[in-house]
Amino acid sequence: MKRTIFTFVLAVVAMVAMGQEKVVWEELTKSYSPNPQFEINKVEFTPERTTLYASYNNPPNSWFLISKESYLESDGKRYAIIGSDSITLGEQHYTDEVTWTKEFVLYFKPLPLDTKEFDFLESTAPNDFKVFNIHEKSYTMPVTPVPEEYLANYAEDDVMEDLKYSDQPATIHFKSMNFRKGMNAEIQVQYVDLKNPADPVDAKVRLNDDGEADLSLPISFPQVAYATLYNIPWASHCGLYLTPGKEVTVLIDMLKDDSGLNSKFVGFKGYFAKFDKELYPMMVECEKSVSEKMKESPKWEDIHDVKTLIDAYEKESSYWKELPQSLSYSKTAVEYMLSQIDDPPVYLESACDSLMQTKEFIDYILQHCTKNLYSPKAVFSNRFVDVSKYYVMADARGINADLARYCYYLPQVLQGKDIAKPLIEDKALSDLYDKYAEEYKRSIVSNKEGFADQSNVHYLDMTEVEPKDVLPTILDRYKGKVVMIDVWATWCVPCRYGIEQMKPLKKEFADKDIVYIYITSSTSSVETWKELIPDIGGEQYYLTDEQCNFIMEQHQSNGYPTYAIYSPDRNLTYTIAGFPGVETIKEELEKAFFNQVDKKDHTE
Repeated sequence: MKRTIFTFVLAVVAMVAMGQEKVVWEELTKSYSPNPQFEINKVEFTPERTTLYASYNNPPNSWFLISKESYLESDGKRYAIIGSDSITLGEQHYTDEVTWTKEFVLYFKPLPLDTKEFDFLESTAPNDFKVFNIHEKSYTMPVTPVPEEYLANYAEDDVMEDLKYSDQPATIHFKSMNFRKGMNAEIQVQYVDLKNPADPVDAKVRLNDDGEADLSLPISFPQVAYATLYNIPWASHCGLYLTPGKEVTVLIDMLKDDSGLNSKFVGFKGYFAKFDKELYPMMVECEKSVSEKMKESPKWEDIHDVKTLIDAYEKESSYWKELPQSLSYSKTAVEYMLSQIDDPPVYLESACDSLMQTKEFIDYILQHCTKNLYSPKAVFSNRFVDVSKYYVMADARGINADLARYCYYLPQVLQGKDIAKPLIEDKALSDLYDKYAEEYKRSIVSNKEGFADQSNVHYLDMTEVEPKDVLPTILDRYKGKVVMIDVWATWCVPCRYGIEQMKPLKKEFADKDIVYIYITSSTSSVETWKELIPDIGGEQYYLTDEQCNFIMEQHQSNGYPTYAIYSPDRNLTYTIAGFPGVETIKEELEKAFFNQVDKKDHTE
């Protein structure tokens, strides 16, 4: 009898064990990954191996490889890769032309069946695939308490600095909790650099092997900047009040569960730390509240007269002014948020844009929305730059007005416009304006001379041509030829993909009378442009933003890349935004060429 009972118990244990021989995670999340293209979609655990069902997602024919040295890591132990399906380890593979993806399977030495979380790494090098803290979506990561010194729970006693120029940098220290070797996260801080106020700078810094980084920024004026840590598929943000000569330390929790839009910026210490702690959460709360109330208001695209526009703007402003009654943030943070209401509205490229240019609306703005032009506590930011054109119209005096004129006119000089220097009474700011304007003029001369012996490169040699005349001027240079125009940017991945895909076709059509014209503007780094164009060939034009934008408008496009094909008699035969594929371009080039031949034959 005892033996029978014992046998029964063993059978039950065996059945339970069999039920535990396979564990599957169907819905996954992770705490940090710097690689947007690489995805782990499912995990299976068995006593023999751990299986990762993965995919690589990128434009068609993009290559990738998975290293033979890849491994999983959990509880300080490594589990080596032992095989794969659908790809060969260490060899290049490519995404599909239709689906833009490549699915594959990776096999590793077995993790314990009760594993709660693990990391995938090709290596700890910055550019290798890495996914940290992979776990089931239902599993809640333990929360690491933020050290008391970073909580910024002290009494509010900060006062915004006066708007005053200084050449002292602002310093940001980044420190991290739960940092694992190989994370090497890149943090971007967007701020306004007076070298070109209209083009916000994204200063980048990468966490070192200790999970720390320092950033020194030449901000010139007290300003609000924004930090971003990209964590695919989410991004974490925080606002920072930066002041020349002051320091702030930002604490990052690298393993904070980011299955949603939860910020990894968890703590602040130093100058204006309480404000920094509150700013971004307060902005999100305010935007959500106002957006909810605005549901019953007129849509901007439905506003067709100035009076209705002003009424709608005043209604939205009233919603913002009601917020202090419900906000539980510090006095300084609330005052800052309310001060933004005193700025003119910015609705870039909206249906109301033409109405905002009318004298009636501008007069209203100058009467009701220029308080920050006279406040010594006004905060410099991207928004100040955006509305500087209205501040210039107010014809005020003082540092705020000097800064507004600086921010409005210098970017125009940097776009190649020949304009007189505006009134800037502050000597430091006036000298800075002269310095950057002169540096730009010298760079134009230097770059023209540098490309003087390259007839196919036209670097800003059309700054004297009105935007409306640029395209005809370019086409006149290539009379009697089929012309393909590619409006691109060095930072645009689809642009560079299209250029690469076109190389075989250009060789195939080498004997045809076709000119390939590549147009970019100062949104692209000139140094990067110089490095890329030798490998591209064709006729290269580096224009002002205004000239380039006008060309895109002429082709009814607002995105990169934009393609246009002209027949030898300068008739536009094809245009499209976005790369349509090599075969389509080939067909359209042949149409443009043979249409012209047919016309000649018919005439004869």
